[in-house]
Amino acid sequence: MANPSIYTVGGTVQAGGGIYIPRQADEELLALCRARTFAYILAPRQVGKSSLMVRTAEQLADEGIQSMIIDLTQLGVQVTAEEWYLGLLTIIADQLMLDTDVVVWWQSLKHLGITQRLTRFFEEILLVEIAIPLVIFVDEIDTTLSLDFTDDFFAAIRYLYNGRARIPKFQRLSFVLIGVATPGDLIRDSKRTPFNIGQRVELTDFNLQEALTLADGLGLPLEQSQQMLKWVLNWTGGHPNAASLPGHNRARQQQLVSSRS
Repeated sequence: MANPSIYTVGGTVQAGGGIYIPRQADEELLALCRARTFAYILAPRQVGKSSLMVRTAEQLADEGIQSMIIDLTQLGVQVTAEEWYLGLLTIIADQLMLDTDVVVWWQSLKHLGITQRLTRFFEEILLVEIAIPLVIFVDEIDTTLSLDFTDDFFAAIRYLYNGRARIPKFQRLSFVLIGVATPGDLIRDSKRTPFNIGQRVELTDFNLQEALTLADGLGLPLEQSQQMLKWVLNWTGGHPNAASLPGHNRARQQQLVSSRS
């Protein structure tokens, strides 16, 4: 009998309650997070980026490593720079249950620029109240591409990375950036240093061996279910979670992302 409940249609696998199939990227990202290495996952939509992020956050929690997820779509795009950055700090404060009133703190430093306020928040508030290693996943970074003030956000992340050699507490903080973009897209002002930090995690296609578990939900004899799965992998370009996309379209998206890297 078929077992369609193992499949997830749309969204992350965890939210859909289906099975999660690990691949090489799972081991790579988890190892980078354990080592507090800045990382980024840049790939087309519907290839498992968010599922990988949630899975890694769950594994870190099991190991006692603090993490949090920021979905930048929460902040919107019809906002001012002040609203965007204060909204960002509010998300962080709410998830981590910080004691500091970030609204009052942010407004008390209005005489400073946004980048300086942002880096001071991480140094003076976040890494003081959170005394253990912290991994921050930032999802949907491509939403910043339509904004003209988010160069400062990525510049601040780069400052925190470069500052590890001088400020020991920065070594407890790492970021994982996720979205449909390239490092060159993130800081667009040609007069500023490009965003050139972090290690890329490649989301490779599922091979047949990795995806065999999906055949269990078809309710067919073993040989038939495996043949059916081969057809699915071929049609979706190795990404059964991208089944809504014809294989050639998904491949074209991957080509576009790679050519911009």
